[in-house]
Amino acid sequence: MIFLGIDPGLHGALAWIADTGEVIDVADVPLLDEGPRKKSIDAAALLALVKRHEAHMAVIETVHARPTDSKVAAFTFGRNLGALEAIIMAAGLPLHRVAPITWRRWAGLAPGAPKEASIAVALRLAPSARPFLSRHDRADAVLIALFFNHRRLK
Repeated sequence: MIFLGIDPGLHGALAWIADTGEVIDVADVPLLDEGPRKKSIDAAALLALVKRHEAHMAVIETVHARPTDSKVAAFTFGRNLGALEAIIMAAGLPLHRVAPITWRRWAGLAPGAPKEASIAVALRLAPSARPFLSRHDRADAVLIALFFNHRRLK
């Protein structure tokens, strides 16, 4: 089986792992440039990415706009999250959600740990991820997929 882990957002990532825990691939969320400081998810490119590997299911981090976000930022965030979820479902993948606190606790990441700490944890849990982990968002996607695979095995 292949699992697709998704760290949502404009700087998010997708990670495909085998049920053995081997990391197959990691990719950044594809973006469209819509003008100065305005980007959105490229739905066509995202669908092509999702179909790149024959995943059996997907798991995405459950995220919310923060109270300190402006109305425009909160709307954009929700729009992009909805695009990610819609593309996954349109691709025919069962979609599961996991709260950040849940997968981070499983990975041993303390609350308030620096974002780069997820890279070290991902490398420890999945050494095959090394070529893919240039950013913490990619490590988060790997950890989300690994968490789901671990939970499935219980």
